[in-house]
Amino acid sequence: MADQVQELLEVPREFLRDGMQFMNRCQKPDRKEFLKISQAVGVGFLIMGAVGFIVKLSKASPLRLDRKVIR
Repeated sequence: MADQVQELLEVPREFLRDGMQFMNRCQKPDRKEFLKISQAVGVGFLIMGAVGFIVKLSKASPLRLDRKVIR
């Protein structure tokens, strides 16, 4: 029973130890890298926004070819 408890407690300890090692190895990006990442994210937002806008326009159009418009 005690071995099972020790195994159960070892998992979070190992996770925290690995997480701390990872955080200690990481470093903050410099200004050039930060600007490059920010530009890539901004372009991605613009592309996804344009795609969403085009899809919304195509769905909201009253002149669809597949249905008859009743007036």
